[in-house]
Amino acid sequence: MNRPVLAALAAALVTGLAAPVAMAAGEHRGKADRIRMLDLNGDGQITRDEAQTAISARFAAADTDGNGALSQAEMTARAQARAAERVAQRFARLDADGDGQLTESELPGPRGDRIERLFDRVDANGDDVLSADELQSMRARHSR
Repeated sequence: MNRPVLAALAAALVTGLAAPVAMAAGEHRGKADRIRMLDLNGDGQITRDEAQTAISARFAAADTDGNGALSQAEMTARAQARAAERVAQRFARLDADGDGQLTESELPGPRGDRIERLFDRVDANGDDVLSADELQSMRARHSR
């Protein structure tokens, strides 16, 4: 395997191919944990065989009927399962009081004083309206 292909494979493994294996085990892992998870023999390196094992495990987890091929239904089911897991993890993080419900105060994003700070920063002419130009200016500042 040439270097660019191997580098792309390594990047793909680090950024997500291993995640379904971890999610299947009910775990959420960061990139460093994913790398350690792929390092099957614990030597601090990921071999081609270890990478292939991870790819095969991901495929096998998605191939629910075991026919060696992925149908659209299997891919949809896998994507829905991953989305449900991400929602459950995020919900657990946000539910500060543990009551199984999210109130507006538990949700992230612009609310109350955050909205005030947003308007203070972006509303250049102070008219309490964010114009298309002001929003574009904000986007340009954030994209740098």
